[in-house]
Amino acid sequence: MPHTRPTLAVLLLLAVAALAQPGEKPRIAIPEPTRERPSENPSGFVITVVEYQLAEKSRDFFSQAMPELIAYFKQRTEIEAPIRSNKLPLHSKRIALSSLLYMTGNEAVLQISDTEKKNLGSFLRDGGLLYAEDIRQSGADATLAGQSAGVAGTPFDRQFKALMRDPLVLSSQGKRWEKIQPTHPLYHSYFDFPDGPPAGGAPGGNVLALEMLQLRGRPVVIFSDLNISWYWGDPMADSRERGLQFGCNLIVYAMAQR
Repeated sequence: MPHTRPTLAVLLLLAVAALAQPGEKPRIAIPEPTRERPSENPSGFVITVVEYQLAEKSRDFFSQAMPELIAYFKQRTEIEAPIRSNKLPLHSKRIALSSLLYMTGNEAVLQISDTEKKNLGSFLRDGGLLYAEDIRQSGADATLAGQSAGVAGTPFDRQFKALMRDPLVLSSQGKRWEKIQPTHPLYHSYFDFPDGPPAGGAPGGNVLALEMLQLRGRPVVIFSDLNISWYWGDPMADSRERGLQFGCNLIVYAMAQR
């Protein structure tokens, strides 16, 4: 597939959105995927939550993040595409059928086998997209105070980036992290984020941007230290609407990559 196609697809979505009347949500039909990989899935657009050993529910993932985000996507956009989520370990061959992988963590030790690494590397090289995030859940006071969100170099941050540069995953290409600029199509694929990603999930943090890895000009990994998953998985999250809107942008952007 030509490397320019993802960008053109996003621009097409933006053009359709621009034709909508003021206050009207654009109705967008996502075309059938054309990528030559097993993601021509009869079940539609599938977001796979990556399961891994030693991940703790109370710290390393939000169990309701994907169900909540997908429900919001269906209610607040008029994009006509079947969308669902599932949960799979990286060693599953069904990973190849996924449209988007979603992986989070906090302090869990990442014990990823060679089989899992090979599966993940094949998924990314064959046109897949992975969104990974270092997350923090609200404390006993129902806030993020003192949770050290939005800080670079945390255990999950270090382990995940080491995984990406593993020879069985992306090797040296897994070292070439780039900040995603506010002009990137990710921030404008449906809702507009002129200043970049929402940062309310990382109060007091020292990270202000998302990062990405590219292969041949195509983003294959998007990494966040900004705890955006908090908006999706915690119904009490402050300013939750903008976080959910960003999640919609991520889905639309991933759809355009197919």
